[in-house]
Amino acid sequence: MNIAYVRKTEKPVAEVAERFAAGLKKEGIEVVARKDVSKGTIIYFFKQSWTEAITAADHMLAGLMPDSALIQEKEGKTMIAISNPQILAGGAHLDELAPTIEEMDRVLRTLVNEAAGVGDPKLEKITLYSTATCPYCRMEKDYLEKHKIAFDLVMVDEDRKAAEAMVRKSGQTGVPQTEVLFDDGDTEIIMGFDRDRLNELLKIGATAGQ
Repeated sequence: MNIAYVRKTEKPVAEVAERFAAGLKKEGIEVVARKDVSKGTIIYFFKQSWTEAITAADHMLAGLMPDSALIQEKEGKTMIAISNPQILAGGAHLDELAPTIEEMDRVLRTLVNEAAGVGDPKLEKITLYSTATCPYCRMEKDYLEKHKIAFDLVMVDEDRKAAEAMVRKSGQTGVPQTEVLFDDGDTEIIMGFDRDRLNELLKIGATAGQ
């Protein structure tokens, strides 16, 4: 799971920042502060109902709550990024927090998309790095095939150059690794057979893994 939700746009930083701030206010989310950074700005925000729900369940999660957006020029484009609300999911309080996390995720991702003037990122290509002896690789391969998901299978135990490329991208030697390429050129590396993240990316229902 990515720790941040990031979208890119051709729109200027100032416009994206204003659109995001206006969207926050429309949703009843308080804009606490704005701070200039190199080639951009950070907008800090706060919604009391989200904070109360998260901290009531577990105050240790407060530091993981998305409470700011970075809008910054990078490589000729404007990037807007927030912490991924889904990092709050998991643990003993998942059922209790699920409605709040789902609302936070839906609202903030929508605001980021609208500020950037783009839709949700779309998958373009999936590459599964595997070995012949890895049981979890076989499980993921069977899972993707079961749901008729197109993917490239790369056997890194048979292709040294492919193995080296995999390690350069992720910094890890373990398999399975799943490389997801999006339509905006961004990539995500999923370590291990992370069924939940695959379900999220591939829009597979919660019961699909049964």
